[in-house]
Amino acid sequence: MSDSTHKPPRLALAYASLLVRRPGLVLLALLALFGVSLWGTTKLTINSNQLDLISQELPEVKEVKRVIDMVGGSGYLMLALRADSEPTLKKVADDIAAKLLADKEHVRFITYKVPVEFVQQNMALFIKTEDLLEGKTRIMAWLKDQLRRNNPFFIEIQKTEPVKLELTDLINKYSSVGKKSIRDDYYISQDRKMMLILIKPMWDSNQLGKTKDFVEHLRKELAAYSKSEQSGGVEVVEDYEKMGNDKLVAYGFTGSYKTAVDDSYAIEESLQPVSLLAFAAIFFITILAFRKWVPTIIVSIGTVIGTVVTMGFTYVTVGELNMITSILGGLLLGFGIDYGIHFIFRTRLELGQGKPYDQAIQDAVVNAGRPALVSAVVTSGSFFVLMISEFRGFSQFGFLAGCGTFIIGVLLFAWSPALLALLGRINPELPKKLIGEMKPPATQNVNTGKELRIPRPGLMLAVSTVIVGFMCAFAIPWSDVDVPTDRPATLAERIKAGIRFNYNSRALIPEGQPSVKLQDEITERFDISSDPIAVYTKTLEEAKAVYDELTDPKNKEKYSAIDQVVSIYTFVPPAETATANAKILADWKEELKDIDVAALPPEAQDKAALFMKMLEAKPFDVHGVPDIYASQFRHLPETKPENHGFLTFIYPAVDLWDGKKMLTFVDQTSRIPTPEVKDATGKVLSPAMERRAAGAAPLFARLARIVLSDGQLTVLLVTLWILVMHYLDFRNVKLALASVIPLTVGLAMMLGIMTLSDLHLNFMNIIILPILLGFGVSHGLYLLHRFLEGTSPVVALRSVGAAVASSTLTTAAGFAALLVASHNGLKSMGIMACIGLITTLVVSFTVLAAVMQVMWDRLPSKLKSGVVHTPAQQPSDKSKSEAA
Repeated sequence: MSDSTHKPPRLALAYASLLVRRPGLVLLALLALFGVSLWGTTKLTINSNQLDLISQELPEVKEVKRVIDMVGGSGYLMLALRADSEPTLKKVADDIAAKLLADKEHVRFITYKVPVEFVQQNMALFIKTEDLLEGKTRIMAWLKDQLRRNNPFFIEIQKTEPVKLELTDLINKYSSVGKKSIRDDYYISQDRKMMLILIKPMWDSNQLGKTKDFVEHLRKELAAYSKSEQSGGVEVVEDYEKMGNDKLVAYGFTGSYKTAVDDSYAIEESLQPVSLLAFAAIFFITILAFRKWVPTIIVSIGTVIGTVVTMGFTYVTVGELNMITSILGGLLLGFGIDYGIHFIFRTRLELGQGKPYDQAIQDAVVNAGRPALVSAVVTSGSFFVLMISEFRGFSQFGFLAGCGTFIIGVLLFAWSPALLALLGRINPELPKKLIGEMKPPATQNVNTGKELRIPRPGLMLAVSTVIVGFMCAFAIPWSDVDVPTDRPATLAERIKAGIRFNYNSRALIPEGQPSVKLQDEITERFDISSDPIAVYTKTLEEAKAVYDELTDPKNKEKYSAIDQVVSIYTFVPPAETATANAKILADWKEELKDIDVAALPPEAQDKAALFMKMLEAKPFDVHGVPDIYASQFRHLPETKPENHGFLTFIYPAVDLWDGKKMLTFVDQTSRIPTPEVKDATGKVLSPAMERRAAGAAPLFARLARIVLSDGQLTVLLVTLWILVMHYLDFRNVKLALASVIPLTVGLAMMLGIMTLSDLHLNFMNIIILPILLGFGVSHGLYLLHRFLEGTSPVVALRSVGAAVASSTLTTAAGFAALLVASHNGLKSMGIMACIGLITTLVVSFTVLAAVMQVMWDRLPSKLKSGVVHTPAQQPSDKSKSEAA
């Protein structure tokens, strides 16, 4: 610090003077801006298409758009039916399917049963030759025994047991294609108690609003069906726990369409009550801080106006909100009100010095305006850093939150001073009466006459440093050993691991989310994984190359995360196997030509016809696959010509909710090498290349990597931004470093506390880090700027400490409201933000206070007794003359 005789910047004085001299004009301009912004706010809509939030140039986006064009979307909306009665299940499924097929407005196509006769008749061509021979041996042994025993002249001298036909092991081995049973046309579970109807809507799963409306439409349709005569008295009810019976069918929705809707709208629905609770908490804390209603109402109205202006700005610049920026309003309410709190507290302090209302307001704008302006610039810049993100949800959020923070900061330093100035013109005593005053804090002990100071600052600093260092040490990973996830980690395990990142997305969604529970139940009942991803190929030859690569037993380890591969070639028997098996079947048929079916037991006669058809099977190639199967892998008629081709579907063998496993699955399917394919003449049918799978999993994997990389990069950039701006503000390295003590130390303590509490970083709360960095700058700024006005640390703490504490608590209250959210991701954001805000506040009043006392003690006494100002904090000439 050094003595200075510079005047405050002319711009700051001119601005403050305008607010005092023309308050009515300023308020009219603000209200006019509010009116225009309110109109723009009413025009805002929320774009629920998540695909629009990712760069359209990413290969993952281009590939998934191709799949959408080819088959109408990635994944399905799955309608699951439950009942004890199989006939009831099938009748209800048939009735619902007929209604869905008639709905040309919403439904592109459905899949709920596939004729299996062709597969049954040709299954012998797919069976391994050794298994076919084994089956033939068993059947022939049984057949000969049955014919012998059914012969009227059969006489057994020594009784023997009939040959038993044991084919269960072979039947189970070849009873499905992919995971679809070939015993039944319907998509029915092995226990015959659940049936699936796979619905492909007319839009993609990223268009959440359309899916949500369609699900509501289906609920009404199913309720109407229950009341109709067509149901035959069967009631269809939505239930994710209940098992139906002959007269009750329980249904539920899941699949990628439904889980995407549930997760996104769980956030939106959680935020509605949270926003109201947050505003109520902020309002209550502000009243406690001011001990008066009027200042609370002034800053609250100003914050609301600023938020509406920001929404209007959003309409002009971006045009719409998305699922991320839709939380902007609630966030700005918690952040923005801080500027009003600091202005009111400073005005009360100026009034407490006996200044007339106009001079008090003007000096409050100048003195509190500088740290507020620096805080707004730094906080806005911290948000602007998010604009580097490839994820448009984050980049737009960073742009709008940064602009909104600055807008609200400027607006509150216009609205509040102008309103108080207007009230002062009505009655000069009115501002003091309405907002109160704060007498300058005492600088000396009334009993001893000695200067009030923070006792033993060196000891406090040493003790605080030890405690803080101890807490921060818990955040450091001291071991590479993974912490167990199947049970709560012990304290020792947590300390060794340090702060951890939780990759499991299940930890973010609401507990007991019905669509996820149903998805787990389907996985168990049908032994199938979630929706597949798809690999596009232009020709059949390319599709064959992909299928061969993924199903080659030699590559099992290479593609360990893949459960099954379903392609048009799944329905084509391997050529060598088919040829060998066809010869066996022909020989077998010849052996059986003289067999009289009527001589077999009655129960065997029923299956004899199908068996004889199976013996007729002849090898066929991909062109012999019936269209009902082939169409599942071929583009739709309306597909663009450049996207004509075939799809190979890949099902994961891992839980895609686990982020690490999802990344492994996506990595294994993002570069699928295929060799060059030539025809008999040597013409290249398919060049050697790497194929990329498309679908929800690759998109989420890319987004996860964006979040992780952006989280690290933004924290680094925000930290550099804060240090540079603080140095430019103070023009002193020591002061700049001192001002960021609450921020850096507080957040390090936060990570240590999270480790001890078994709380983790995740894909949602990691975005809080740059936000906390941006907000945390205000603690050190306001305290140090007050200190640099020539007040001792005790006076600085007593004069602006209440404002710092109040502004922090209001923001914490806004985030604390997230603790009641049903969405666990939002809840984790609230917990992390509250811990970070409280730790930075505690550090401000301990470590920073001790540092300021040490700095104060080292000042020459002549500077202590004088008034020490930074260039922007000099009193105006008018106040000097009045003081004289």
